[in-house]
Amino acid sequence: MKKFNFSINGHRYEVAVEEHGNNIVDVEVNGTLYNVEVEREIPRAVIPAAKAAPVSTATAAKTTNKNLVVKSPLPGSIVKVLAQVGQKVNAGDIVLTMESMKMENNITADISGVIKEINVTSGQNVMQDDKLFTIEGAAEAASPVAVEAPKQETPAPAPKQTTGGAKTKVTAPLPGSIIKVLVEVGQNVKANDVLLTMESMKMENNITADKDGVIARICVNPGQNVMQDDVLIEMQ
Repeated sequence: MKKFNFSINGHRYEVAVEEHGNNIVDVEVNGTLYNVEVEREIPRAVIPAAKAAPVSTATAAKTTNKNLVVKSPLPGSIVKVLAQVGQKVNAGDIVLTMESMKMENNITADISGVIKEINVTSGQNVMQDDKLFTIEGAAEAASPVAVEAPKQETPAPAPKQTTGGAKTKVTAPLPGSIIKVLVEVGQNVKANDVLLTMESMKMENNITADKDGVIARICVNPGQNVMQDDVLIEMQ
């Protein structure tokens, strides 16, 4: 005999249940015995589900490929396209170079894969979010969330070159890290010559001279982190 205690709407019930077979059950509730006939559900036959056909490894690998569409982070002009359709690239490889706000920016591959499509040519002007190229890569190599290059909501300002007395100060247009210094003190440079390269917002930016002059002072070293408006180079 099975015994149960229930509380319903504040009332307690002591219930005992005993089965006698042939669908007859004795149910005792708070000392009162009830003879109950139970209708039992007829068990249904369970048909096993058909096994899915095996998928070949080649087919599975093909269906996991993802395309990464890289868009222009800023308005600008395409300087040089360094890759071609069908070419294999690794994450970090430079695919093309574009000029924006008097800076040359190296646009790199975020994933390893194959160049599936190139949408621009050298000398072409592009707007922010224009499609530049598409990389076909395996899903595990790509970001699990985004399949497009992150948008740069606020355009990067051009490097400031201010004149203090007889010297012109070249300052950082954005926070970043100095990759390479291409000039030395005393060197003559011309307008648009590349002075140094810095990385900012996952892009390599060439900082150029705004006018002809002589390098008077170099204020940074490779590997150094800088903030926006930090002085990079002084020119005379």
